[in-house]
Amino acid sequence: PSISALKNWCERAGFKEFEVLATKKTDENEQRKTEWIDSFSLENFLDPKDKNLTIEGYEAPKRVYVRIGI
Repeated sequence: PSISALKNWCERAGFKEFEVLATKKTDENEQRKTEWIDSFSLENFLDPKDKNLTIEGYEAPKRVYVRIGI
């Protein structure tokens, strides 16, 4: 989900505080094919001409660290 969708879910669940601590682009090295995972990996879903987008044209995945409170 997007950060705004995540925030909305948290608010709907009753959380009052939502703070984004950091965001990090998910890179192809951490989401790659290995001997244990030999099917599709992140590189198969990123636009080959623009790694900031998926093949569908959406923003590439990011990891977000948040602090939420009641």
